[in-house]
Amino acid sequence: MSKGKNNNSETCVYNRKVEGSDSEMESDSSCCIEESKKKNNCKYVSYECEHILFFSSFQLSLAFMFSIYCKFYYLAILNAGLFITSVLHWRKPELGLRRTVDIIMMAINLLIHAFFSFSINSLCVFIWVSAGSLLIMFYFVGKKFSYNSYSTIYHLLIHTIGNATALAIYYISREKIIDYS
Repeated sequence: MSKGKNNNSETCVYNRKVEGSDSEMESDSSCCIEESKKKNNCKYVSYECEHILFFSSFQLSLAFMFSIYCKFYYLAILNAGLFITSVLHWRKPELGLRRTVDIIMMAINLLIHAFFSFSINSLCVFIWVSAGSLLIMFYFVGKKFSYNSYSTIYHLLIHTIGNATALAIYYISREKIIDYS
């Protein structure tokens, strides 16, 4: 493990291998644990990964705008909430309340989109289930890489696939509404 510094000059531990003595890394680890107990937050991604994921959060605004365009206002509220919590979390990613709220908002968004997909047609359900399977796979593969640049790529794919899935479901359901009006 190596140590990394955040902007507040707190010492936190990232899961990477570098040269250094074990006692040095243990003292850095215990320091992070002590500081984490004091402030109950600790950065868990590097500076570069933080910025990549912060900027990738802005693609969530596309689902928000398209849901407004398609007049799915209740989904627009959920998409706005997910967009806001994602941007707030990835602006300064730390373990804590903002991360927990972001994860809860994502879970609520997934469930509501599942109900919405089931109410439209089987194609929407297929898209949702396929994307959900990919998202789960990418999550666990990214977790295997333990918060390094590879896990960032997988998390970026999670953002992109989730956004593309929402756009596809909205497009299909908009076409269905046009056909029946």
